[in-house]
Amino acid sequence: MLEGDQDHQDTFSRIGTLETISGQDMQVIETFVCQLYGKPSHTSVDKVRYDKVRQCFKGKKGILSNSEEVDLRQMPPCEDVLMLRTQRANFQLKIWRVSSSNFPDLPKPENNRWRLSSSGGLEIKWFS
Repeated sequence: MLEGDQDHQDTFSRIGTLETISGQDMQVIETFVCQLYGKPSHTSVDKVRYDKVRQCFKGKKGILSNSEEVDLRQMPPCEDVLMLRTQRANFQLKIWRVSSSNFPDLPKPENNRWRLSSSGGLEIKWFS
């Protein structure tokens, strides 16, 4: 999947080299995730999620009559969560890429989907 698509290769090679992930790169990543979840014609992870839920309840009366029938492990992250995870991964890769530098120039964690806790530590920002 990755080998056959130059856009995907270019996008993934930029992760960790930029301050933030561009909207265009996020769209390529989102399309890649759709392919990972078996929907190569989709470009929206939210649409993939919708289709998977609809497929679970196809032919049944109440669309969410029994939520136990939806295996959440088989669902891609929603668009918002995918963006947050990608930004955090970009930040972590940027740290690793400059880890051998004596004085690395690093972006602020707060700009990369982390937040400062009340105790002064860093916490993951799960949702925007």
